[in-house]
Amino acid sequence: MTGIKHFNSAVQNVFMELELDLTKSVTENANYFYQLSKKSKKKLEGLKKAIEETKRELARREALEEKPKKLRKKRERDWYEKYHWFFTSDGFLVIAGRDVKTNTEIVRKHMQKGDLYFHADIHGAPSTIIKAEGKEIPERSKREAAAFAGAFSKAFSAGLPVVDVYAVRPEQVKTAAKPGEFLPKGAFVIEGKREWFKKSSTVVAVSFDKEKNRVVAGPPEAIAGKRLLVGPGGVPKGELARKVKHELEQLYKTDIDVNEVLQLLPSGDGQILKLSEREAKGR
Repeated sequence: MTGIKHFNSAVQNVFMELELDLTKSVTENANYFYQLSKKSKKKLEGLKKAIEETKRELARREALEEKPKKLRKKRERDWYEKYHWFFTSDGFLVIAGRDVKTNTEIVRKHMQKGDLYFHADIHGAPSTIIKAEGKEIPERSKREAAAFAGAFSKAFSAGLPVVDVYAVRPEQVKTAAKPGEFLPKGAFVIEGKREWFKKSSTVVAVSFDKEKNRVVAGPPEAIAGKRLLVGPGGVPKGELARKVKHELEQLYKTDIDVNEVLQLLPSGDGQILKLSEREAKGR
């Protein structure tokens, strides 16, 4: 190449081949190689930093893998798990419909004398009943059932933190319309006086039942132990379910099916609100 001369230098038995530009002075050539060495030094420092960050990330992942998740065995589901469900603090089963078909089933098939029927005071709410099983239903369980009915209504997807809910006895729920009136499928006529539960919270607690080997969800007052609080928000339900799955897996060190979480969450966008102090310590 014109104007270029190859020059071999030997310093401490390390050989480098340099290309000198004969059109430039010795000082210009020296300055060129000096600037080149400075750039190379910066690249080397960046490479070293990247290597150290990679080592730290690998160490972090190895530490997590030291505590493997316990794989869950398949289990038989109880009959009520086809609906939205939970057990109150007093041990009463509460079920709510997922759609028109299950709303109808709950009223026609499962509602019996002594039970209570709940419905949120908003268009688009599930038929919800608390099973009495021959016992008197305490006020605490009524409030929890009302909150559950509200959380799984359109109030959640509408972003409402609270909603009014009413309760009536089974004989007040009519499955047929009055003469000359039309009753949509899955809807019912309510007659008589209603018991109101004003400003029922739409927040839901999600946890894991180790004894039954299943994810559970319900009003925060009814869900004991380590749990997540989920309320209306801006996170799409699918993404929210994945976040809840991840948090529960960290809390309980077990494998959880994201579809199981999806089935237990209210419809609409939401958000994980917080972990209580006791729950945070359990991590």
